[in-house]
Amino acid sequence: SLRKHPRFVDMDKCIACGLCAEKCPKKVANEYDGALSQRKAIYVKYAQAVPLKYAIDADHCIFLTKGKCGNCKKVCPTGAINYDEKPQDVTLQVGAVILSSGCDPYDPKGHDNFGYEKSKDIVTSLEFERILSSSGPYGGHLVRPSDKREPRKIAWLQCIGSRDVHIGARGYCSSVCCTYAIKEAMLAKEHCKD
Repeated sequence: SLRKHPRFVDMDKCIACGLCAEKCPKKVANEYDGALSQRKAIYVKYAQAVPLKYAIDADHCIFLTKGKCGNCKKVCPTGAINYDEKPQDVTLQVGAVILSSGCDPYDPKGHDNFGYEKSKDIVTSLEFERILSSSGPYGGHLVRPSDKREPRKIAWLQCIGSRDVHIGARGYCSSVCCTYAIKEAMLAKEHCKD
């Protein structure tokens, strides 16, 4: 049994035409792109999402927060928008359950010894990954967020947030950063024109 949170969009009716997002006036930071781009309050989490269906961000939707707007419902050709959807408990019959603890990426804000909050061109590994992605904020072009120009030099700083004892950091090695940095350096070299 699990708790199903409302999407406010009927997945059986949604045809992912995008009219709802096109007419949505509310823009918010796109978490998937590391806030390097913006998305609408009604959105598909990422381009390759399966199923490719829209959902409404209840924290930012003007209709759900203020009772105004409703543009997405007006333009939806299939009537998929349902602002009255409530959370529900769902019981599923499955053959196996995979428990995955996951992880939270380190957020350098607050303990900013390296200028992350001072310069748009200092990015985390996940933000850099989104910059290089063809479905990312810059269409896979290696550019600096500040001026959208190709960087001449790139430096990777290792162990930020690990092997440290300040609040929010981890005192141990994450075991992936070194390999990840080499992978990103190779990708960056492939994306460079020179």
